[in-house]
Amino acid sequence: MSALFRVFPNDPVPSFVDYADGMYIHTMSGEKLLDMTAGSTSFAILGWNHPKINKAIQKQLKRFTHMDYKVWSDKNTEEIATLLLSRAEHGLNRIYFSGNSGAEACEAAMKMSYQVHCDSGNPQKTWFISREQSYHGATTDALALGERPNLAFYHPLLPKNRAKISQHHPKHMMRADETLDEYAKRAAQELENKILEIGPDKVAAFVAETMMGGLVGDVPPAPKYWQYVREVCDKYHVHLILDEVYCGTGSSGKIYCCDWDGVKPDFIFMGKTIAAGYAPISVVVTSDKVENIIKNGQGRLQHTTTHQAYSLGIAAALEVQKIIHTDEMLGHINKIGEYLKKTLRDELSQHPFFYDVRGRGLRLSIEYQCDRREDFSLALAQQMKEKYNVFVSGKWHRISFTPAFIINSQQADYVLEGFIEVFKKTAANWT
Repeated sequence: MSALFRVFPNDPVPSFVDYADGMYIHTMSGEKLLDMTAGSTSFAILGWNHPKINKAIQKQLKRFTHMDYKVWSDKNTEEIATLLLSRAEHGLNRIYFSGNSGAEACEAAMKMSYQVHCDSGNPQKTWFISREQSYHGATTDALALGERPNLAFYHPLLPKNRAKISQHHPKHMMRADETLDEYAKRAAQELENKILEIGPDKVAAFVAETMMGGLVGDVPPAPKYWQYVREVCDKYHVHLILDEVYCGTGSSGKIYCCDWDGVKPDFIFMGKTIAAGYAPISVVVTSDKVENIIKNGQGRLQHTTTHQAYSLGIAAALEVQKIIHTDEMLGHINKIGEYLKKTLRDELSQHPFFYDVRGRGLRLSIEYQCDRREDFSLALAQQMKEKYNVFVSGKWHRISFTPAFIINSQQADYVLEGFIEVFKKTAANWT
């Protein structure tokens, strides 16, 4: 009898991992799986056992594992902060290391927003608005912003000064008589209406994923959507907080996904892709304007955690980001991502089950319309594993492809060939 409390105690015990290397997971039962999920939750964006990252960790181990972010300075922390801003197009210029997880970064951004309002003489701005069909993390305040049906029973525990507007999903939500631009304006108008309903003097921030992510499957916004939202936020002195835990640090083909949209938020928070699974690190990206308000107000940021800017993890993250912050890597992400989308669209768009292929960079999904879509997703994922030794994410209404950035063209072709065959054969026998 195992002493381990598993997340799914009614399910069979998952396979034991022996080791992982590059794009592949090797189990103790002898399987070798090509992982198209980057570690199931899309964190392992450079795969496993990367020699440069391993070397950076080993070097840091000989220096120190961790020093308090508030008390000591670390040259690696200074260097990675500069690096994370080196390709930014949005104009933000401060990096705050918030803790370990994306949820911690979400709550840090919310608290920073509220402190700015307090230090500006507006402590009544306690409301946060988010969107339906979003997910921002598992901590209580992050849960209050998100909408996962299986977590709805937690609602009695959640903060009450939270509100939601509709998800932003052009394919699902745009009316037949609308253009994309008209839909984008209507979506921004819904935010304005909600701010007016609550009272502009009470709303602190609007929090949203730059690209609708894990729940709905890689949905880019309509053109100008974020610019219209920015105008609404500016009009009512509401902060714009963007969640790039899933779509940040190159995943979308740019270091910051919001740079595709030409928008400058007040805060961006990121997590698992910072150190690519070699350590848990999260950050909030903001501005010297925010820093100066706090500097001239309470004189300190009223948020700290024990392992923020965890020194060993920072050493790993610095090497991870050096690898990603190159024209070669970002070009590769965009090239492979476009190739995956184009091939799936060319081969399956005429299939009666096909609905959409979408995404940015190496964050993409294929959605379908058929009876029992959740079962169809699970069947596709099972067949890919059993026939091709490929691990894909099959959830709800779509299959997502979020591989490590190191995927090569031969691996991409192997996955595509297998998936297209599995899709057509499974659909042919679907009842």
